[in-house]
Amino acid sequence: MAKYQESNIRRTRLSNGLVVVTEQMPYVRSVSFGIFLRVGSRVESRAENGLTHFIEHALFKGTRKRSAAEIAEESDALGGHLDAFTGREMVGFHTKVLDRHLSRAFELLADLVTAPAFESSEIEKERNVILEEIKMVEDTPDDLVFEIFSERFYPRHPLGRSILGTPSTLRRFKRPVVAAYYDRLYRADNLVIAAAGNLEHGEIAALARKYFGRLRPSEEKITPAAPRAAPHITLRHKAELEQSHLVIGAPCPSLLSADRYATHLMTLLLGGGMSSRLFQSIREDRGLAYTVFSSISPFTDAGYLSIYAGASTEQLPETIAATMEELRRIKREPVPQEELERNQEQLKSSLMLNLESSSARMSSLAQQEMNFGRFFSSDEIMTAVDAVTASDVQRLANQIFRRETLAVTVLGNLEDFNVERRQLQC
Repeated sequence: MAKYQESNIRRTRLSNGLVVVTEQMPYVRSVSFGIFLRVGSRVESRAENGLTHFIEHALFKGTRKRSAAEIAEESDALGGHLDAFTGREMVGFHTKVLDRHLSRAFELLADLVTAPAFESSEIEKERNVILEEIKMVEDTPDDLVFEIFSERFYPRHPLGRSILGTPSTLRRFKRPVVAAYYDRLYRADNLVIAAAGNLEHGEIAALARKYFGRLRPSEEKITPAAPRAAPHITLRHKAELEQSHLVIGAPCPSLLSADRYATHLMTLLLGGGMSSRLFQSIREDRGLAYTVFSSISPFTDAGYLSIYAGASTEQLPETIAATMEELRRIKREPVPQEELERNQEQLKSSLMLNLESSSARMSSLAQQEMNFGRFFSSDEIMTAVDAVTASDVQRLANQIFRRETLAVTVLGNLEDFNVERRQLQC
């Protein structure tokens, strides 16, 4: 068992490769814990697109000892909130319960993840549920525009495909396909159990050994191929939309890069709040858009920084021009020290406040274990943010924002509208 610098973090690796990591928070009466898969949708082939997410749903439809209704009833009886998610690089199943319900809740979650029934009738029902989820994205243009952007940004790569899959791939997911894919991925060394709250590490480790100790390790090492970004310009006409949706993006440092905090800080400077440059320029000064922001989508070996704005089609050219003006400014002029420090405080506050609940601490433990194999203390994180300089921001801006690498997606009523690469001069 390993002990780490940050408060009461402990880590144990079982003989089959499964890792247990916990943080004791004795001042709360709850425990948040989860079972996390080290891989996500990016390991899928084209024919498997959506299968990782499909299995996440299917695991809630019954185990060899519990029906779907019994899973729901037991979770509600424990007073917890049982939930799950699928990302491009991880999958998570998690809950939060009173500390006295820990062992019962652990057995329930372990049963759900390790003993799925995969009944054909339930698989058919869940297929229909996910088809409705796909339709929901199609009816939500500010979500759909990012789906289109990523599909064209990472063409022919799993990172560019929808996590949900497509109607055609979903039709292929019969029980043998689902069971085989589950057996390939859900192996001991692909799993991390993370917990935070009023707990004893030894108890969590003992529960992990009891319910996961016989789980087999992987028979193959899953190594996803690195993506290659494409600087596309994509216009998608949708006549019924009243507002057009614009995304401008470019490759940025990865999740593991030494520049990750500088990238976060630059993103915040550009479009992370009401005082950000894009918000002030595009919304406050020019009144071109109601919503404008920037964000990053980081992966372990790649990433992209994107800028979103929702505006009328007639105002899109001016919105693009105003965005390019701000990109030129951050490339040419060092960020004033007062503005840099203000955004450093905002970033530190956001990072630290997000870690105040046991659920957030649990999630952070899992992500740091999977991505770094170590745990960063609060002091380390704040020191790293404070170490970012104006020259770091300017260097990154010049590295990221180049006309030839920018990608654009516009979704809306786009008759007679066009974007040319010369408009992306920054």
